[in-house]
Amino acid sequence: MSLRDFGIVCDSGLKYTAGEEEIIIKFREQFLAVKSKGFVQSHRSNNTGIGKTFEDLMSVKENNIPDVDFMNLIEIKSKRKDSESMLTLFTKSPEFPPNSNSYLKDRYGMPYENSNLKKLHTTISATKYNTFGDKIGFKLECNDNDEKIYILIHEQSTGKIIDRNVGYTYKTLKDIVSKKCANIAYVTAESRINKAGKEEFKFTSAELLTGFTFEKFLKGIKSGKIKYDIRIGSYKSGKSYGKAHDHGSGFRIEKSEIPSFFTVTEL
Repeated sequence: MSLRDFGIVCDSGLKYTAGEEEIIIKFREQFLAVKSKGFVQSHRSNNTGIGKTFEDLMSVKENNIPDVDFMNLIEIKSKRKDSESMLTLFTKSPEFPPNSNSYLKDRYGMPYENSNLKKLHTTISATKYNTFGDKIGFKLECNDNDEKIYILIHEQSTGKIIDRNVGYTYKTLKDIVSKKCANIAYVTAESRINKAGKEEFKFTSAELLTGFTFEKFLKGIKSGKIKYDIRIGSYKSGKSYGKAHDHGSGFRIEKSEIPSFFTVTEL
């Protein structure tokens, strides 16, 4: 059996080995088995419950190793059917300077309510500065000469850039894009609350997103269609009290823009 037997045709120019085709077919078979289960109770009681539940049902082990989720070929992304949230391409703390999360939080973060601890949550694009608080704004800059993406910070009152010290190298981002964004399974689930007050999911569809390249990634950043979220908090207890806690800073794309950057195939 080949991908064509399942109507999976990669017209993006991407070529699969026989072994990779087998993995995609296996993913499809396992997904259909999960789909047939109907509603299942969430395996975790917060926003990450949908991903945790699906990966458990697909026998994907949760770990902190930066491998691709399913047999090191397919990265799994899941969403609730009616969610308007952007698709997270990948998460990655800024590469420089050292301890960049602490640097950003301590210099530019805002205090939690009734606390001296700080957090920094903001969404940034490369097309214009956003507004953060009443004094500063953030913007991305793709510098092709330096081969780096910088997080720029300016004063709202003067427009003067006050910080250009934080960011990523093209090399690091290219490595991540080529590995984590080459084959994305974008899974949709219906959600409901059962009589016990627990959330349940019914996984209804899966799309294979392919054909994404680093060149497309940069184009998306420069056009503002791919955005960057800073999601830094502070640990509120334990030995890490007060230290930076990355809640998933990373690059995201609007769902409506997915077909502009990916070849989308129903599994």
